[in-house]
Amino acid sequence: MGCGALQTSPILIIGGGVGGLTLALSLAKRGVACQVFEQSAEFSEFGAGIQLSPNAIRRLKSLGLEDKLAAFATAPDKINIHDSIDGAELSHIPLGAMAEARYGAPYRVIARQHLISLLLEAVSDEPLVELFTNKRLLHLFQDGQSLVKAVMEDESVYEGALLIGADGVWSRVRTLLNRQITPTQTGLIAWRALLPERDAPALLSKADTNVWLGPAAHLVQYRVAGGEKINLVAVTKGEARPRSWAEDLPAELLFEQIRGWHKPVRRAVMEVGGWQAWPLMLLKPFRPWFKGRAVLMGDACHAIVPFLAQGAAMAIEDAVLLADLIANSEDINREDARDIVLTHYEAERYRRCRRVLSKSIYNLQFYHAKGALRHVRNGMLRFTPPKFLLRQYDWLYKE
Repeated sequence: MGCGALQTSPILIIGGGVGGLTLALSLAKRGVACQVFEQSAEFSEFGAGIQLSPNAIRRLKSLGLEDKLAAFATAPDKINIHDSIDGAELSHIPLGAMAEARYGAPYRVIARQHLISLLLEAVSDEPLVELFTNKRLLHLFQDGQSLVKAVMEDESVYEGALLIGADGVWSRVRTLLNRQITPTQTGLIAWRALLPERDAPALLSKADTNVWLGPAAHLVQYRVAGGEKINLVAVTKGEARPRSWAEDLPAELLFEQIRGWHKPVRRAVMEVGGWQAWPLMLLKPFRPWFKGRAVLMGDACHAIVPFLAQGAAMAIEDAVLLADLIANSEDINREDARDIVLTHYEAERYRRCRRVLSKSIYNLQFYHAKGALRHVRNGMLRFTPPKFLLRQYDWLYKE
């Protein structure tokens, strides 16, 4: 019997982003009550587009979201890979039907706000989920025996069987559990723009996903909102910034970083307005992720550089596994049963996220190769059959 039958107090989820809402929906589908606390006045998501690889789509599909995702997301047939210095197409990674047949789910891209809206609509229909906004966590209290208590800045107090920190890279929950663990600067900036397809330069409005690899910088382009909008992300070097929030840095800083790029590509980038700068932070997976009845998930315990496009996917994987373990626990209120659940969760997800981090760092070096290494990379891409470029992700997309 799962803990849904034994649970007398809800699971408290701090953070109403992709991870927190996916966890709430996963718990509700398994008969477990929860409360979600978002510090902002509404559930929303900063940023522009998001890539959902087959490992993420399979889990969202299991929650009944596949049809709704298909209405808002696009499924590119391939990822075209270009050299940004001469503009040449080096190869492509096949997606579309080939990826769906191989991994049991498609590769989709979607606007972040659409994904949040779909999740929010789904959890709003679940009677076992309560949603709260304008709730910023101040303290949490637990004595090892009684329920965990969450105290908000407005002095409201909530009690739960577990408290789960899904509150991002600057997690308040993590700070309360371990003040020594903090994210670090990567020295990289992600420049993001989201614009209507009709306003995008022709070179940056292709139907498929396109990537331009350059020395110390790269650019990704894909369509979202059913193909009506173009999402652009350029990653460059940049000075350390105090936070990972969007900043209104002058776009000239981006243009300077791509000064040596193929002129048509650089000109197209410079035609785009509305670039926002997001300093990239890194939080290497660490241990432990839990203490007593409080546990972390998503960027709160593994903020990974985005060079495998797995940030949201890892939070979604966290959410579905954690919900499964909680629902299948003999009694989440018992200390021994709770420790088994959280130890299993931490061990499995730590292993997975460490590997994703390692491969992401490798991809960064691969994307930003220069000099002789750039020529080696380009040669490898030109002579490797596209189907083998896809198969290198089997370890990631099949799990």
